[in-house]
Amino acid sequence: MIKLKKLSTAAGLASLSVLGVLASISQTSFPASANAAQVKQYVPPSNRERLQRTEGGGSRGCTNAAPVSLSLLTPKDHIARTVSAHPTFLWHISDATSAPLVFTLTERGANQPIFQQQLKADRAGIMRLEIPPTAPRLEEGKEYRWTVTLVCNEKRPSENVYARAWIERVATPSNLDQKLAAASSEGDRAAIYAQSGLWYDAVATLDRVRTANPYEKQASNLFVSLLEQVGLNQVATLERQRL
Repeated sequence: MIKLKKLSTAAGLASLSVLGVLASISQTSFPASANAAQVKQYVPPSNRERLQRTEGGGSRGCTNAAPVSLSLLTPKDHIARTVSAHPTFLWHISDATSAPLVFTLTERGANQPIFQQQLKADRAGIMRLEIPPTAPRLEEGKEYRWTVTLVCNEKRPSENVYARAWIERVATPSNLDQKLAAASSEGDRAAIYAQSGLWYDAVATLDRVRTANPYEKQASNLFVSLLEQVGLNQVATLERQRL
């Protein structure tokens, strides 16, 4: 059973947006001269012993109206990686809902989550959650399960709609910081992350740029292209229709 926790009034606990605006990314983060070729192909980890199968449950919303689906923006065939101790997570919800969403992050083998946050989903589209710096750090070499649950009935979890996947935090590659320091734009940084097999860092970087610059289509096109590379075609199609 998911117990909903009362949210703190401190706005800094977690940064959320449904196609929101992040003012910290400047309008010059993605130069007009950039083109799609600059974001190279996402390179999955070479040692993919642990294959991931994203899981989900429930097919309808919390009423008898149209179905509500949750799609996590992560590869479906392997556990994607990050170098961040406090990574960003992205998912897509097909319809707005008044029911609460609950995000949980749990270390593999543990019973209790290391982080849990209740959210609102008053608009359909992509949502993001940045794990706040006050939360426990993800440890290098460990895997964590993240779950997004639409709580239709707190007393009857079988009625809830959920999706879950895994994330692994890895050590920073020896030359990554040097490459990032030499990058001339956020788009270049996203490309470096993608080529380094760091899915969560790449997709979060592009999402920050596109939401901060909603009228700049370059970042949005590259974001959609990245989704298509890992088979997230349904969400990619919906996002491309918005361009």
